[in-house]
Amino acid sequence: MLGNSRSILRFPLVVFAFVVDKLRGIPGAKWVERHAPLVVSALLLAALVALSVWMAQRSPQRITIAELAAGKLSRMQSWIIVSGNLRAEPVTTAQRRYTLTDPAVPNALLTVNSPVELAVGHATVSGTLIGGGSGAREDFGWVGQLRADPVLAREPDPPWVAIGLASAALFIAVAGRTSYPLFFRQGLSAREPESMRVPVGVRREWPPSVGHVVPGTLVSQPGAPVELRVAHDTQQLRLHSAHSSVEVGELRTLFVSEPALVLRPSTGDLTITFAAAADRDAAFAALLADLRTSARGMAIS
Repeated sequence: MLGNSRSILRFPLVVFAFVVDKLRGIPGAKWVERHAPLVVSALLLAALVALSVWMAQRSPQRITIAELAAGKLSRMQSWIIVSGNLRAEPVTTAQRRYTLTDPAVPNALLTVNSPVELAVGHATVSGTLIGGGSGAREDFGWVGQLRADPVLAREPDPPWVAIGLASAALFIAVAGRTSYPLFFRQGLSAREPESMRVPVGVRREWPPSVGHVVPGTLVSQPGAPVELRVAHDTQQLRLHSAHSSVEVGELRTLFVSEPALVLRPSTGDLTITFAAAADRDAAFAALLADLRTSARGMAIS
């Protein structure tokens, strides 16, 4: 059950790595990847500029009558959008007058002066608050005065440009550290060294790629170094450290998960995939046994 849950959680990471791998084929993508620190810095700077421009724009604040009565409107803000029950009042001037109330706040009243006719009933109006900005005094009702806009103001959109630029910077920064297929470290079952001769897949680059897999054979005999045979070439696999020279895990693509060992000998990184986790664990046990044998030989000498 735990393994299935871990696989489900890892799948989005594999999908992301797959998408990034496909995007690397777009013209110019390799240049962006090579200059990722410069590109990310430029995008973050542009995002900061876009955010500063967005913040500098004057925009209305949506607020409720209850918040106005409580004095929660910033002293730096007078342009507001407010909703409530709008009722027309008789006037003798060209200005139309209305009252805006909220049934939940019975002791609050907002007088609205408008150059145009407004629809009565439940309504939303915008305008400049010219009275009542300090809120209601204790034991007194609250009365405010609003000079309405001829056209209802729109609430400001989120800073999409800044968000987009920052998101692009984050994507490039993460994508530059992502390879496909993905290698996930795993624990392994304890095994005793044994004679084995198993087919393996060999990738001689890091990070490993989907292609460039060379078929090989891993051969192990107790008391002898582990050998990797590829075509007409035979290479002894020997560890310098049980921790820094080998990693145990699985190599995952969208549809395939392969048990794998990643070795880092002096000749370069080497990724070896197996058909079964038991074969991988047995190979690791053989490598570790050879390391211990070498260490004992050095101690005796």
